[in-house]
Amino acid sequence: MSSQKPKFSKKKRLGIFAIITIIGISYAFYNSQINSGFKHSMMLNFDSYQNGTVPEGFTEGSIDPKFSWIIRAEPSAPSLPNVMERVSVNDSSDYHYQLIPNSPTVDTENVTMNFKIVSGNQAKSAGMILRFIDTKHYFVLMADSNNNRLSLCKNTPDFLICNYDKTVTISPGQWHTLKALVSSQGIAASLDGNIIIQANDHNYLSGQVGMWTKKDTGAYFDDFKIEY
Repeated sequence: MSSQKPKFSKKKRLGIFAIITIIGISYAFYNSQINSGFKHSMMLNFDSYQNGTVPEGFTEGSIDPKFSWIIRAEPSAPSLPNVMERVSVNDSSDYHYQLIPNSPTVDTENVTMNFKIVSGNQAKSAGMILRFIDTKHYFVLMADSNNNRLSLCKNTPDFLICNYDKTVTISPGQWHTLKALVSSQGIAASLDGNIIIQANDHNYLSGQVGMWTKKDTGAYFDDFKIEY
């Protein structure tokens, strides 16, 4: 009787083992963050501000003109009635941002926000700032609807470097939920409940958070929540 050949070769078994190991590491990485026991939280849904105003504190540290970020009454807001609007402005700046006032400078946090891209001729990209140290040193999770891509990018004094890119569907005119789990191990990002990026990056280990857009992108933001 002839002997039966093994179902998988040694090379295939090692490959399967490597895949299982990677999945296990990713699962542990994710759970180490969500189970870190956050004791504090803050939520900004922008509903306590007056429509058409620039909220106090939001212009500090921003590279934008004063009235490029305003409170807007928006019927589609995830939490009615208001959103923070980044008004589409044609200028020479590549990037725009607003920091969350009094956001903690921490190394471990869970950050969530809703966003909707509504306009843009040069770009349609909105994002979340993480580990903000100063105008030259921070991370941004960038959702690019023109290229259907979610990227984790590091801003440096010379360049915006996007080392982590994943293909996703980002529909302009629709609300999306972006979440970042940040710890000393790195940054894990999810879009609409699906984990997209897990980056083991140890640059800029702590900092503040905020909202971000590219070029002339017009966008709405709502329900910005920080747990730390």
